[in-house]
Amino acid sequence: MEFINTNDILNLLTLTGLEIILGIDNVIFIALLVEPLPAYLRKKVRIYGLSIALVLRIIMLFGATWMIGLTKPLFEIFSIEIAYKNILLFAGGLFLVIKSSLELKSMIGGEEDHQKTDNNISKSKLWYVIYQIIFIDIVLSFDSIITAVGMSPGNLMVIIVAVIIAMIVMLVFSSQVGEFIYKHPTIKVLGLAFIVLVGIFLISESIEMHIARGYLYCSLFFAGVIEAINILISKKHKV
Repeated sequence: MEFINTNDILNLLTLTGLEIILGIDNVIFIALLVEPLPAYLRKKVRIYGLSIALVLRIIMLFGATWMIGLTKPLFEIFSIEIAYKNILLFAGGLFLVIKSSLELKSMIGGEEDHQKTDNNISKSKLWYVIYQIIFIDIVLSFDSIITAVGMSPGNLMVIIVAVIIAMIVMLVFSSQVGEFIYKHPTIKVLGLAFIVLVGIFLISESIEMHIARGYLYCSLFFAGVIEAINILISKKHKV
């Protein structure tokens, strides 16, 4: 009996790539979310948050039929069909916009320096950060899970392996991205601005105003290249 065939391997590679690409915004958000925490807690919070999120993703995959049911319309507003999915995307998008905007406001007001020097973080605050990681991971992974189920119907194990690999990659790179943001505050501003855009993207998706994700990633790439050039120029001037 042949357990793994060429088609399964191709599906695994495709789905893993898809999950990693769609997880870019998640990696940036997690890095920004744990950045105000003391250095010794960041890795622990990332691991806890992403581990719980991984378990929830696998549960969501087993409940794929239930998830697809969340896309069924409940009612209409101005000819827009509203389902549980729309409500979830709208809530997640609004959360990202508000959270990132408040963080930008605190940076302008100089409040973040006080947060970084406070090493007495309560357990409730730590779990609040972890809950945010889990919530946003579920919101941002909703469409990718439904897409994965559609691409590889009846082969749940391939999808689960792809999700696990993508989550491991996300965990590794969230640490590196976080350290880079910590060293370069201007990158944090860029990241927060990108998260605001992701929030607007989710809100637009919730009201059926579809925007191609490619525009988001292209804008991030272009702004990232410009900022990288600025960092290199500033380093040369310091030397």
